[in-house]
Amino acid sequence: MKILFVCTGNTCRSPMAEGLFRSMLAREGREDIFAGSAGLSAAEGQPPSENAVLACREVGVDISGHRARRVSRGFLQAWDLFVPMTPTHAYILEQAGVPVEKIYLPASIEDPFGGSLSVYRQCRDQLGQELALLLSRLPGKEARP
Repeated sequence: MKILFVCTGNTCRSPMAEGLFRSMLAREGREDIFAGSAGLSAAEGQPPSENAVLACREVGVDISGHRARRVSRGFLQAWDLFVPMTPTHAYILEQAGVPVEKIYLPASIEDPFGGSLSVYRQCRDQLGQELALLLSRLPGKEARP
């Protein structure tokens, strides 16, 4: 399964979600799920915000190598599940042709852009809770031989 986390600029929420979720997948031994992220209005190649990197680093997740990418129509076909950060992001994905059954909307995650490290920590912690819930709702990994 391929899961795409979607926000606006792909420098705060969605790269944090991608990094945190990949860490959860690794801890769970879930090699059957791939996580990525993109932004609806991303400036291609931008690094993640400094406070996003710091907040994730505090919990052992390194997102410093992330570079922003923009959601495009052709790009949409490659993903099995979309996880938008807000209802507005979900609406835009639907308007772009993503079937509603391929969208998982967590509790709305406020944009920490421009906020203090404390604001980014709150965002990280909320993402962690929402991602744990998402992971618990996904089908279990296949039995290994």
